[in-house]
Amino acid sequence: MINAIIEMFRHQAREHKTIRSFYYNRSYEIGSGNEAHPLFWLEDPLTGRNNANTFTNTVNFSILFIPKEDAEVANLQNMAFSIGLNILERIKHDDTIPVSILPSWSYLTLRNYYDNNACGCRFTVELVQRNMQNLCLIEEQFDSENELATSKPLNHFELKTSGTCETFVNKLPVFDLKTSKQ
Repeated sequence: MINAIIEMFRHQAREHKTIRSFYYNRSYEIGSGNEAHPLFWLEDPLTGRNNANTFTNTVNFSILFIPKEDAEVANLQNMAFSIGLNILERIKHDDTIPVSILPSWSYLTLRNYYDNNACGCRFTVELVQRNMQNLCLIEEQFDSENELATSKPLNHFELKTSGTCETFVNKLPVFDLKTSKQ
């Protein structure tokens, strides 16, 4: 399911005529300077919840541009909104995609965003899909005879001291640390 969501947005970004790159990563990685813009950034983590055999997943994505001057920021924000809206509408109208987009999505305009001073629009969208688990195969995933493996923290090894080594555990080490120049 998670891979399907990522691939769905990657596919939309790849086919959009304006978008030049797609990333699925944590939001603090935005603006590192090695992305091609206009950029589609799908934020990790994706979140979700189960409700009576349907999953509702919340995703955040941004469409980002690098403005050459402050006067073009509003136009680029408008273009980013339009691109995001087109992608959402394309997903809604594609019958081969097994998700529905709830109509309560939201957006946020961005200006001087992260280290590269990008601008654009960030979308928060809820996707709904049915539980795709094949309930007939659940027992195939379990083994009632299985035991969890236990591991020792350190490998065991033999010490051969032959009486030549002795450790005194009741003595504190003596340090001669100088605390002044004298």
